[in-house]
Amino acid sequence: RAGLTSAAAALAMAAAAACGGSRSSSTELVKDVRGYNNGLRWRDFSAAALRVAPPARTDFLDRREKLDEDLRIADWEMTRLEYDETRDRAEVNVEYTWVLDSRGIVHTTVVRQWWSRHGDRWLLERELRLRGEPMPGVAEPRDGKEGTERRGQGGGNTVNAGPRSKLGLDSRASKP
Repeated sequence: RAGLTSAAAALAMAAAAACGGSRSSSTELVKDVRGYNNGLRWRDFSAAALRVAPPARTDFLDRREKLDEDLRIADWEMTRLEYDETRDRAEVNVEYTWVLDSRGIVHTTVVRQWWSRHGDRWLLERELRLRGEPMPGVAEPRDGKEGTERRGQGGGNTVNAGPRSKLGLDSRASKP
């Protein structure tokens, strides 16, 4: 009976450690998603750029500085977070409420963001508009389906990260 209790205790400790690792990964991802999106909202583009994959950072900063004259993000909310099987990639949906000062009309746009883990940091690989008004600084799906399709079957948590390319930040800059 003592052996059974020790085995149960060991199993409980292993399960707790596994859960702790998941929480840590989730906590870090949420922290980086917040850092990026708060950086956009409060126009702290350098802070947001720290969460962008390195090959796209300079382009990201150049584009955001151009948009800074007109685009105002009033609010954002993370509406979905889903990991792949390895928990090294994640798909996040964000709903933005925004306005262009030049037009004065409030818009709502839902954007899908693809994140990948690099050590204890998560970096934004790309983002596309899912629905709502086209938003300056966010790439448009090329075929109307991009960003909504998934690969694989079964658990439904496989992230389709799409082609490995620079972060799609502006539909006008997208190359066919």
